[in-house]
Amino acid sequence: MANYLKPVVRQARTYLPSQSPLTNWGKPVSSLETIKYRPFPRYDGLKARRGVGYTTTPSKPNKKGFIYFAQVFNSEASGAIFETAGRKNPNGQPWIAGRKTASKEYSHSNNPDAGRQFIHSMPELYRTPRKANQSGRPSHKMDGRAIFRAWAETYGKVTPQIIKAMESAKIKFDTGKRAA
Repeated sequence: MANYLKPVVRQARTYLPSQSPLTNWGKPVSSLETIKYRPFPRYDGLKARRGVGYTTTPSKPNKKGFIYFAQVFNSEASGAIFETAGRKNPNGQPWIAGRKTASKEYSHSNNPDAGRQFIHSMPELYRTPRKANQSGRPSHKMDGRAIFRAWAETYGKVTPQIIKAMESAKIKFDTGKRAA
């Protein structure tokens, strides 16, 4: 499977910009010693590209019992933010004037337009086409700017090869005997 995931990773890395898409996102924080909170991660194109990778280690079963046999990810915080910003709230988180709350549902910025400005300064999100017969509530979890775009563009080639590799591994290791 690794051989089939490498082209997706290579393609995703090309979609990450070398310079920050937002003017001040690439600037370093001036004095980390005086800050008592974790600052917003600074964008570094080289680190964001290096953060794109894959794993073929099976995941733990989710609530419904499904397991992922392969994952493509971005381990760098700024690269992951670039990938998914605006997926849930296309115009940024709601902002409530004069309200201090610990909730992560609201923007804590002094600028009420910060979320909208941040999201609209980046390239458009690649929206995965929805199938007409798809059951359940529509989700944007498969939308993104680099990894999900690369996956969608190579989907026709990669997915059948991965399924074929999994089936051949199953045949190879399946003895036909089941535990009682």
